Formats: sequence, structure tokens, C-alpha cells
Amino acid sequence: MLEVLIAEDDDNVRQAVAEALGRAGHTVTEASDGEQAATLVDTKKFDVAICDVHMPKLDGLTLFRRVRCVAPRTAVIIMTSFGKIPDAVGTLRDGAVDYVTKPFDPDELVDRIIRPIAERFTLRRAFEKIRATQTARRAGARIVAESSQMQKLLEQIETLSQGDVSVLLTGERGTGKKSLARVLHEHGYRKNGPFVIVPCSSLPDLMLETELRELSQPARATSRDDWFRRAMGGTLVLDGIDTLPVSAQSSLLRVIQEPGTQARRNGEWKPDGVRIVAIARKSIAKMAHGDSFLEPLYFRLNAMSLFVPPLRERPLDLLPLVVELLARMTPREREIPLMEPRAWEAISKYPFPGNAHEVAWALEHAMTLADGNPIDLAHLPARVTST
Repeated sequence: MLEVLIAEDDDNVRQAVAEALGRAGHTVTEASDGEQAATLVDTKKFDVAICDVHMPKLDGLTLFRRVRCVAPRTAVIIMTSFGKIPDAVGTLRDGAVDYVTKPFDPDELVDRIIRPIAERFTLRRAFEKIRATQTARRAGARIVAESSQMQKLLEQIETLSQGDVSVLLTGERGTGKKSLARVLHEHGYRKNGPFVIVPCSSLPDLMLETELRELSQPARATSRDDWFRRAMGGTLVLDGIDTLPVSAQSSLLRVIQEPGTQARRNGEWKPDGVRIVAIARKSIAKMAHGDSFLEPLYFRLNAMSLFVPPLRERPLDLLPLVVELLARMTPREREIPLMEPRAWEAISKYPFPGNAHEVAWALEHAMTLADGNPIDLAHLPARVTST
């Protein structure tokens, strides 16, 4: 909860506010005049400071300016009499969160003003904690994996990276299959070799029969080496293998069966040939059973099959993903933008059928409209806020 400073010379008002804050679970420090409050601000970190305008030794407006200078992230609330509202309104322009006029209900103050601040601070702390964790493990952080499903998947990838079998990655668009393929490549002995991604939608045009049949021959001095030769000694990712026509599947199967295409085991793994990682959105097993995918090719590509679950089935990964994407979108010299709790509530309720791709789109949309201010509900796309 929050660390709150109350600066108020009226003992009854100060104690009533402190009791209301205490009932809500906040930690309260009391100051009976402005000078005592200023000393506390210099020596202790507060999330919120509630300051009366009229206090002995140091008035509330001077204390407000002192807090803004010494602790700019401390949220300041001004207490004032009805006749001094213009002074309180002036502090809003200078960065105060809100003001209340005396007399007021302390419980209403806590519910109307303090509770939203607490939600905002909780979200900010979560952002900062996740960001610190991501920075600490930046070297290998290609995948957001706070959920048990993704942690288990990364453990399997780590194990597979020590061998050289072909791997089939299945899952919805935007779940991170290509990123997992790169992790598999970079953690294995082929990490210094090429990493080539071929979209299978364009593969029939690339797979000319003459090129495939001549794969075992020395590379020709042409302006364009074929896609398999470029991946030799490294990893070849066949992206969208489930979209490949059966005729092209036959050609692909022939080239995979050529001597020297895939790695061979001669006492130890050698960096000859190509390690193949196939990526699919549909179930290749069902396609093979229904005669829309060649069974021999399925068996060649599916030495090990891994399913990447959609984001809606692993909610623990959503907040870390949001923080990671915001960090990537924010210029290096600036802090990542804050997010209002109601914006986060809308994001957390939306199922994101487009997974990480749709999260990135929604955040880019929001950052454009927010223009450097905290991301609020109005900045999010309508499809996110309408659920």
C-alpha cells in the first residue's frame, strides 16, 4: 500500500484522515506544521503527501513546491478552505493531483482520491519490477516467459538445442514461434551459422525442380544462391509449412532426403547440412491424416513437436509483454510511459486473438494518441475497450 504524509496543524482533522487511511491499509506519518513536514520529506520517501494550505512555520503552498522539487514522483493533495480554492486550483496546474475543501469526509477522500492513486502506484511498481527483471536477463530475453507454460516450453527448447533433430512449432499467429526458433538456434552449436527464415507462401516460386535436384552438386555461380544452400551449417525455418501445396511438399521432401541436407551423426554432431525448424498454425498431424499433407514429410519435420499456447491461456505473460513492448517502442533517452489502471484493466480483460502482434498494435495506437502522457482508456483502440 501507500506511504502517506499528512501535514495539518488541526489535530482533529489530521487524526481523522490518518485513521481513515489506516483502515484502508496505508502507512501514515503525521506532521503538525509545515516545517516538520519539510524535514520529513527530506529524509523519507512518501508516495502521497496531503498538505493543508494554512500551517504555522511553513505554509502548504511552499511545502507543495518543496515536495515537487525534492520528490517529484510524490503525489500531492491540497487541503484548503472554501475561500482559498483559487490557490488550490493553481497547484493543479503545477502538478498537484487534486484538492479537497474543508470540511470533508475522510473516508470519501480515501475512496475518491487515494484509492485511484494506490492503484496507479501498484501498477507502476509492477512495471518497474518487471522492467528491472527484463533488464537483468536481457542477454537471453527474446521470449516473455513468466507463466509456467512458457517456462516449461523454454526448458524444452534448451534441451532440444543441444541436439540437432528437426522441430515442429505449432500455435496461433503472434505467439512467438519464430522467436522460439531463434532461441533454439542461438543456444545450439549452430549459433555461429546462418539463421534463414523462408515464408512457405513463397516457397513454390523458389523451389524450382532443377535447383532442388542439383542441391548435392557444387553451388553454381549465379546471382542468387538457393534458399537451402544459404542455410547450410545453420538453421532453416520453414514458416507456414501448413500453407505449402502438396506438389511443393513432394519437392521439399526430395531435397530433405538428399545426402548432406540434414546433419549427420558420425560420433558427434557436425555442422554440415541444415537443421530444420518448421512453423505451422494448423495441426500438421490432422492435415496428414486428411491427405492434405504428405505423411513422409510430416515424419521428417516432426522429430519433436512443440505447441505454443495463445496469450489468453497464459495471463501471467501479458503484463511482462506489455512492459517489454513499451520499452521497445520508447526512445532510449525517455522512460517508458505510465499506464492508468483503467487502461490496464481493459487490456487485461481483452483476449487478444492476434496475440503479441495485436498487443503491439494496440500499444502503438495508444502511445501515438497519448503523445507522452500516461496511457489512458481513451487512447486504446475501440476493439480493446469494448469487451
